[in-house]
Amino acid sequence: MSLDDLPPDDVDHTSFSARPCVVHVALEADLGGTVSVHGDMDMTAAPMFRQAVDRLVDEGAHSLRIDLTDVPFIDSSGLGSLVYGYRRLRDRDGDIVVCGVGPQPARVLRITHLDRILRVECATVHATPNR
Repeated sequence: MSLDDLPPDDVDHTSFSARPCVVHVALEADLGGTVSVHGDMDMTAAPMFRQAVDRLVDEGAHSLRIDLTDVPFIDSSGLGSLVYGYRRLRDRDGDIVVCGVGPQPARVLRITHLDRILRVECATVHATPNR
């Protein structure tokens, strides 16, 4: 059996995200940009993220700070988006930092070895005192 033998897929995959993604951008005076992502970074978020990166790079950003503080989940599409941003900045001798990385995204970045390519800053966890 091949993929061609499977019945057509009538499911709208764009509605699967449990936490819809919102992307905010800001261009700083020093020609650095920030992309803040809120929600799942999956296939529904990838186009928005790439547009945000394109906008900042086209406006002259030489470095990007990708804030994933509010991203509880990232999949292969999200990883592809991060690589896209990395390549856009690398082509301009720029720098990219991924910050606020939570447990699941950190694990995925580690498993795929993207933590060796991207500069990753994990989210700080505040210790709760023992009672």
